[in-house]
Amino acid sequence: MSETEGTALAEHPLRAKVEQRIGEYIECREAIAAIKEKHEQELAPLVDLQNKLTGWLQRLMDQAGATSIKSEKGTCYTSTKYTASLADPQAFMKYVIETNQFELLDRKANVTAVKDHVKEKGGLPPGCGLSAIETVGVRRPSAKAS
Repeated sequence: MSETEGTALAEHPLRAKVEQRIGEYIECREAIAAIKEKHEQELAPLVDLQNKLTGWLQRLMDQAGATSIKSEKGTCYTSTKYTASLADPQAFMKYVIETNQFELLDRKANVTAVKDHVKEKGGLPPGCGLSAIETVGVRRPSAKAS
């Protein structure tokens, strides 16, 4: 916090209310964290059982050579989600350009580069938009603060 911001708050007529609200915010955040931790602990045995059942069902489908098994209680099935990563981005881009296979790329603007462009050039690149969402955060006072 800058000196100006600190001075403005120190002299602000709502200082006591601001301090109260920040304290309430921290208490609320800590209560939420405690409930989440308790919740995770309570869920742990069920998550463990679910993981074991998943493994059992997967082995059964593998042994049967099946991708799904239907029963009166429901159907278990396998699904595959693929991700593609780049071990060598330069080699990949060289291949895409040389073979004209641009369908191998996903097209999106790089946020950091667009922000830098706006700062340097005073405007957005053609055809590009930039959105910002401002949020409020609260942190505990540091040990050094009095």
